[in-house]
Amino acid sequence: MMLYDVNNKLYYKVMNTTRPKMSLTHQGRTWGYVPKRLNGKMAKFWLDYTWGRYMYFQFDDKWYRVQYLQSNYRKANRDVFNGVLINLIVDGQDLKLVRGNIEKARKLAL
Repeated sequence: MMLYDVNNKLYYKVMNTTRPKMSLTHQGRTWGYVPKRLNGKMAKFWLDYTWGRYMYFQFDDKWYRVQYLQSNYRKANRDVFNGVLINLIVDGQDLKLVRGNIEKARKLAL
């Protein structure tokens, strides 16, 4: 599965997962959410501000996770280490969940 950012024309790889344990007392984690429009409906993208690397969201009674810091695949590796990353917390306000493989979509985008 993939998330497609309508405004920035970027793809994000999505993985199936279970509902995360959002306990406030578990290892000092701090959970919060970012509201985004997913396939025309408002959805909560949950993330662990303390230890997390992924955003979790629920769509059609299934849970998915997506890494919120990703490179845009148009830069070289040295640019990625210099901070050229896409932050899904800030970007991607209008998203579409689509079926497909991220590798094929990346080739089509180039």
